[in-house]
Amino acid sequence: MVSLAIDTMIDAILLHFDDEDESSMAPECQTGIAVYDSLTASQRIGLLHDIARYLLTDTESVMALSAATEAAIAAIYVEVRDQVAIEIDLYSENAQNERVTDIAPWRSLVLSAYQSLFRAAEPGEDFHSEADLACDPSALPAVTSDDLPRWETLIERLTDAVLWDRDFEMADSFLDVDPGISDRRRRLLGIDADYFTCVAPDPRPEQVMRLVWNTRDIIRSKPR
Repeated sequence: MVSLAIDTMIDAILLHFDDEDESSMAPECQTGIAVYDSLTASQRIGLLHDIARYLLTDTESVMALSAATEAAIAAIYVEVRDQVAIEIDLYSENAQNERVTDIAPWRSLVLSAYQSLFRAAEPGEDFHSEADLACDPSALPAVTSDDLPRWETLIERLTDAVLWDRDFEMADSFLDVDPGISDRRRRLLGIDADYFTCVAPDPRPEQVMRLVWNTRDIIRSKPR
């Protein structure tokens, strides 16, 4: 699910990528997540590459947390939600003589990811109550359900499993105030000193396509 969402996002970015004006992004590339939407096309490609590498491959180090990084991860799940909404608009719940994988590929991926994640939870872990839900088919939407709010709930829970908070949503409250006040707020909330100021990777135009190829090598070698 994550790998397909990244692939889809890269396709959309490349459609509007302009070496001369890469900051000009079409409305369909906007996610509603301010920190991510403020990034240029090349910065988005760089972040999606880093996320694919750290989330989908074995690395010796962990990914550094920053507002840009977490906003990009949240944007991936927004992409999943948007694709589910598009899928529901295109295919009726009562579609006949169609394979589920043809009419509901994104919903199939969301359901599979949800069940896989929460069934793996052990008793005593934060998600153990969700594990019970995941094992009860009657408590989950049918794969062809057109009830978008129910799908949004599952996607939100999947997002929460990766992002346990949304500090990036407070960026304006830290960057547009007196540095002393910002520092006190940050320490009070336990946010790293460079969380909001860490700059997203910004590959040069000639590096962008190599990053795209490397990212696709990662995501296309993984289950969708």
